[in-house]
Amino acid sequence: MNQKKHMFQMLFRAIAWGLFTAACSVLLLVGLFYYYTGTPVGFIKFFRTLHVVEQNFPGAVDKQDLLNGALEGIVKKLGDKHSIYLDGDEFQAFSDQTSGSYAGIGVYIGSSEEGTIVAGVMDDSPAAEAGVQRGDLIQAINGTSTKGMSLEDISKTIRGPVDTTVTLTLGRDGGSQEVAITRRQIHMKTVGGQMIEGTDVGYIRVAIFSENTGEEFTRQYQELRKQGMKRMILDLRNNPGGIVDQAVAVASNFVPKDSVIVSFTSRSGEESEYKANGSGDTIPLVVLINENSASASEIVSGAIQDLKLGPVIGTKSYGKGTVQGVYPIDSDDAIKLTVAKYRTASGREIDDVGIQPDIEVQLQPNDPEDYQYEKALEVVQTL
Repeated sequence: MNQKKHMFQMLFRAIAWGLFTAACSVLLLVGLFYYYTGTPVGFIKFFRTLHVVEQNFPGAVDKQDLLNGALEGIVKKLGDKHSIYLDGDEFQAFSDQTSGSYAGIGVYIGSSEEGTIVAGVMDDSPAAEAGVQRGDLIQAINGTSTKGMSLEDISKTIRGPVDTTVTLTLGRDGGSQEVAITRRQIHMKTVGGQMIEGTDVGYIRVAIFSENTGEEFTRQYQELRKQGMKRMILDLRNNPGGIVDQAVAVASNFVPKDSVIVSFTSRSGEESEYKANGSGDTIPLVVLINENSASASEIVSGAIQDLKLGPVIGTKSYGKGTVQGVYPIDSDDAIKLTVAKYRTASGREIDDVGIQPDIEVQLQPNDPEDYQYEKALEVVQTL
């Protein structure tokens, strides 16, 4: 009898503990909803909505998809196009981009009046081997039109697991063709450069500001200096930005030491500055930008323009004057959230405004001539 009584007591305690734990969990959720919304009604409305949908919607209902949709909605409701909820695939793609390694075909994409174009093709990449060319119009991916798709969505669709195939429908010279390309692991070299034959001009292109870009740029810059570089063309066209610290590291090679490169205003109104902390090896230079040069590339081109280090040539830049932080939510997902606004070296706010070039030169997508580069070479040799 005592054994049965003991077992009954243990069962009762287990049930009581389970109910207590459940009650605490509910109270915690209610408390969180109250903290963020000012009323516990939000908790009730959320789960009531979830229940109604699950019980009455005639189609298939995936609770995880509904939850992800709710989380995306929280961020989307901010009305900030640069703040987004990143699911597992998107977070991985973002991490790959900042690390400089990803699974894809090796193209840079950009916008034009006609639609999404191939802004550049990496050497020895699957895209280069398949004959993809700069200026090609990306009309469809795997048979789905790109019309109305964002650059971010197009980039995500083109990328995918290694050894899988993506089919691009490319427009060129008034016609179109389908190209099937097998994806590979792309190890992106973010900086490339060379001396321009017969001149003392060095050309350096920065594709994106990822984790090692500052070091890559410094090595390339110093190597070209050893080769006799006395003037420089810095190409930031189609550079979407990246890590601010790396942009400052690049600019510190030629911006006078201790000069302000960029300043920030946080949510609380706190001001902070990034100053040049490198060699400050001033050199006659020009910088190339276009409508796809954004964020960190605008920080560098803005500093060059504001500090009168050289003319900016090309077309007006994208105009992204905010900084995002990435906050993991769990092991897979994250939020990319705008955390500050920045101003260029002279204090200009460029969000939705962009950097206006000192010398405007248009580049036609289907014209093989790079008139912007030719203008830069002409101008830099007069400095």
